[in-house]
Amino acid sequence: MIDGKWGTGKTEFCFKLKNLIEADSSNNYKVGYVNAFQADHANEPLLTLISEIVSFYPKKSYQRKKLIKNAVPYLRLVGGIGLKAGLGFAFGRYAADIPEAFTKGMETIEEGSKELIDLSLESLIEDQAEAERSLQTLKDALNNIAADNPVILLIDELDRCRPDFAVMMLETIKHVFDVKNVQIILITNAEQLKATIKHSYGSETNSHDYLYKFFKYQINLPTSTKDIEGGTVENNVAYFKATVRASKVIPQEFKDNEFIYEIPSFLDLSNLSLRNIEQIVRCIETLTIFENEEQSKSPIVEQILMVFLSFVYMMDKELFNQLSNNKVVNKDFLDFMQCTRLVLPTDRPIVQQNYTRSLTLMIFNKLNNHRNIHISEDNSYNGKDILRGIMSKISLEEEADIYSSCVKEDSYVHAYINHTINNLLLFDIVK
Repeated sequence: MIDGKWGTGKTEFCFKLKNLIEADSSNNYKVGYVNAFQADHANEPLLTLISEIVSFYPKKSYQRKKLIKNAVPYLRLVGGIGLKAGLGFAFGRYAADIPEAFTKGMETIEEGSKELIDLSLESLIEDQAEAERSLQTLKDALNNIAADNPVILLIDELDRCRPDFAVMMLETIKHVFDVKNVQIILITNAEQLKATIKHSYGSETNSHDYLYKFFKYQINLPTSTKDIEGGTVENNVAYFKATVRASKVIPQEFKDNEFIYEIPSFLDLSNLSLRNIEQIVRCIETLTIFENEEQSKSPIVEQILMVFLSFVYMMDKELFNQLSNNKVVNKDFLDFMQCTRLVLPTDRPIVQQNYTRSLTLMIFNKLNNHRNIHISEDNSYNGKDILRGIMSKISLEEEADIYSSCVKEDSYVHAYINHTINNLLLFDIVK
């Protein structure tokens, strides 16, 4: 089992793993992919898995015919496959795809066939007694075709399935596919799967012990990687940069603004999935579409604000409302920034190491009643000199009120913050 939280890129990892196995295989592996969430509509996990293996071979091949022949008796006996389920499989495994008129016609035939069904009951009962032998025959068939071409089935999205179907899939894997040279790799959210088991068997069930009787190994998808210098980089921080640069909507000059990539590095993104990062980038894309370039005064500052406010919008609703109402609780803001009040000139090294965070503290200092930054009276000249250095990097000196450690009361920056917040509220990008 490969375990990862929702939105952490499990499906993308799954396809890359499949491609890697196929590209590097020296054993001629047959690698299949099953989307369990799509398959649960058919409610037949055994059919789904067998059909995926069957698809490895040409229609008239010996392996295909033999596997189908050996699978049918067991499918018929223990699969509980009725008329409509069989038809659903024939129409692409989904009974919902069968034309209604055709289904009604077949139901009429089924009604008229009760006598025939009654005559068949004795035979079916006898067949049921042979279920174990049929299962062994099926497993032998799987073993034979996997002898030359080992089979690997990647099963994805099981954590999104109906609880009963998810449990049926697990039981099917355990009882049918415990065969040499047939390997199952489940890509899922283990905690959600445990909750599914409790839903099916009751809250008192030891879902951990139940789940791990099916697996020999668990691998956890990492949430961080190492950079070139050996430092730890959270996956969602790296993914933000990659997603922005891959965007077909965000202008190139925006992508070239290195300051925007520092923003996620000083925020707590531990609860953000990669899907959340995509939503944040969608916010940024939406904002850029409705920007008026002719009215732009300082693109670099505006881009920083767009990115920062998009993160606030997605991560902290309460803080976003405070910014919208121009009534920011200083502690809430500093907690979001993961820092304490900036004291100058004492904190000069912090400014140098975290330039974008220091700039953001200064820009929003007015909204926080001037509590983000404090300049010591004894070293006021040095403190103000640091603030000038912060502003000079982005050509914002004219907008600065150095004496109050923030942007001027009448600066366009404040108006731009309100403009960006209003746009985010106007379009209400889905979270």
